[in-house]
Amino acid sequence: MTRVRMAVVGCGHLGRIHARLLKSQDNVELVAVVDPAPAARDQVAADCAAQAQADCAALIGRIDAAVVATPTSCHHAVAQQLLSAGIHVLVEKPITTTVAEANQLIVLARRRQLVLQVGHVERFNPAWNAVAHQLDRPQYIEAVRAGAYSFRATDVSIVLDLMIHDLDLALSLAHSPVVDVEAMGLALFGPHEDLALARLKFANGCVALLKASRVNFQPQRSMLVFSHDAFASIDFTAGTAHLVRPTAPVLRGEIDLTCCPVDDRPRMQDAMFRDLMPRETVAVERTNAILDEQREFVAAVLGGPPVRVTGEQGRDALAVAHEILAAIAAHRWNSPDLPSVGPHPRVATPPRVQRHAA
Repeated sequence: MTRVRMAVVGCGHLGRIHARLLKSQDNVELVAVVDPAPAARDQVAADCAAQAQADCAALIGRIDAAVVATPTSCHHAVAQQLLSAGIHVLVEKPITTTVAEANQLIVLARRRQLVLQVGHVERFNPAWNAVAHQLDRPQYIEAVRAGAYSFRATDVSIVLDLMIHDLDLALSLAHSPVVDVEAMGLALFGPHEDLALARLKFANGCVALLKASRVNFQPQRSMLVFSHDAFASIDFTAGTAHLVRPTAPVLRGEIDLTCCPVDDRPRMQDAMFRDLMPRETVAVERTNAILDEQREFVAAVLGGPPVRVTGEQGRDALAVAHEILAAIAAHRWNSPDLPSVGPHPRVATPPRVQRHAA
């Protein structure tokens, strides 16, 4: 079996997971882990029986592919160095800090005929995969992604840290350009937003309402999707999915329960999700999303099918994220009791972002 020589760049929480999972694959040789912090790289190297390196330069010519799990601010420089050396790259989300940087990586990967995959791992969540293919032509999407303050990824807004997962999922479902963005957010414990709310309108009429927070009482990762003939609820944390398919008479508007006699109402309530809108608990295969993501990347490196989250798709999610950040800046809270914090200047109108420059 052909083995892909790989390295993991960045030995933080996610980098450690990537290294451990790569080590478990028969067609991967984990050559090294890279991190400027000696303690971080040495611990992961010892755990995975790999070499420890302070930077990527020593790996040029010794690896075929790499996972980039550094802080977002380093994604562009590290991925550019690797791609320029002919090394395939799986870069964690968001692909880069700016759309211009993302376009540079896309062009470089095309020129060198290299795989550039972006780590939007929820595309590999088994609960998502169990129902996504049954949600043709969505009309409304609502997502909540929230958790307690973890002290990770605080170098970027919650929009780029958590909300961008649901942005990518919504874009993959809608298959339509975003034409309007409304958003608001609040930075509580630093210069970047800790919570955000965004409303997106797509050219085909689909509307998405996205909420994200890293200061929540309880963790929640869920999504509701209303398509033209079905309704789905997905719990990404629990790995469960439910699907409701209204019957043809309901879809045609032939059922009017406002005229239901009082004596029949209890029976109709009991029959609602059996006879009128049958509710199904969808079977969900128990898989490891990050491992599946890695396997798809390795298969593409070996000449297999293209990856499902390309550099272009990562760039498009990033572009919409920046539109949300601009809308938040335009809607900055003006309460005299709240400091004006955040990296985004107050502007009158959020600028439109060109998402397809490459």
